[in-house]
Amino acid sequence: MQSLVIREFGEIHKSDKNQQPCVDKICLKTSAFLELEKLAESDDKNYRFLKFKKSNVLKVQNFVGVISTKDGTQIEILPKISEDGNADKSRKTLANMLKVVHNLPFIQTTKADLQLKNQPLPELLIGWFLACVDTIVKQGIRRDYERVAEHEQFLKGQLQTHKQLNEPPHKQHLFHIEYDVFSPNRAENRLIHLALLQVVKWSKDNGNQKQAKHYLHLFDQVPLSKNYKNDFNKWSNARDMQYYQGVLPWLKLILNQQSPYTLKDKNAGISFLIPMEKLFEQYVAKILAKNLPNGYQLKEQIASKYLANEPKSFLLKPDIAIYEGEQLKVILDTKWKLINQNQEDNKKGISQSDMYQLFAYGKKYGVKKVVLIYPQHDNFKEEFAFKFDDDLCLGVQPFELNNDKIDNFESCLV
Repeated sequence: MQSLVIREFGEIHKSDKNQQPCVDKICLKTSAFLELEKLAESDDKNYRFLKFKKSNVLKVQNFVGVISTKDGTQIEILPKISEDGNADKSRKTLANMLKVVHNLPFIQTTKADLQLKNQPLPELLIGWFLACVDTIVKQGIRRDYERVAEHEQFLKGQLQTHKQLNEPPHKQHLFHIEYDVFSPNRAENRLIHLALLQVVKWSKDNGNQKQAKHYLHLFDQVPLSKNYKNDFNKWSNARDMQYYQGVLPWLKLILNQQSPYTLKDKNAGISFLIPMEKLFEQYVAKILAKNLPNGYQLKEQIASKYLANEPKSFLLKPDIAIYEGEQLKVILDTKWKLINQNQEDNKKGISQSDMYQLFAYGKKYGVKKVVLIYPQHDNFKEEFAFKFDDDLCLGVQPFELNNDKIDNFESCLV
């Protein structure tokens, strides 16, 4: 498998071989390019992560993740968080955002973890999955009583009298019995076993391979999941199963059941795509909710006002709303875009449609302040504001992507 790295809005060119000129441009051999070209031509909205720029050139949209093609080519798509071409910085930022959004346990910063962060995204994700499995193994693979029905030469458990009476004379020496076995054959363990088997096929890292094979041996007594959709439905959220919950997002990702878009060919390798706009929105909401002062609460996607009242139409759904008690204080909307506050133009790269949108939010929901949140980078580090009128102003706020503690949002609540 050959791995290539590209950032959002980078270009994919058709070529006679795979090449990596820079982080914003890659060249793909014909077979892999034609496969992606079919996705770009598809009417399925899930595949709009690619657009044609011109003949034999595709442009990646604002999606991140991994694409694996049938010929073994693996393309890692990273977020564009600055104008420089630092792939490691982008990968670290994406990793942090994924952990926060999916409530994934933070891995201790060990030497092994630091080495892992320099690996391609698929190996990083596999490493996190294996760390979750390790937590489960250390706390004990969960077992449960399973009812077993057998036809044996000895009596054990409960004799099934009605079946036994129907046995012909030449089989009377065999007993129809049922008994309970304390077994690890649970839906959760079957899914983990299947995912481990898949990870062994995908991973090219010796450490991940060794660890995955070790856990496969420990789950050897567990049968593979034959219907993982059904097993996901059987997943237990009971209190004694809480230590299993951290592995669930990984299982959904590995077994192609997670909502971030997955490609149709499940045999090519790990493939998943996440819309960066949505990931940023969820990341900001998680961090803000954790850092709000006492007495404040955060709600996502409130939807109680319409742009037009007669007839009610054009529902307004802000990304984030912050309340003090029962009173709505401020509305915030996230935008995944690199703006430049150093521009001479007063607009600073903010689109006019976004201004209209926030103005409508402010007037219809009756707040005095609305806030646009953009990712922080070298050309946008300090808040600035626009005044709509005496009753409504708009703050434009940078949001740091690699810091889980924020102290610069007090102004948003005033």
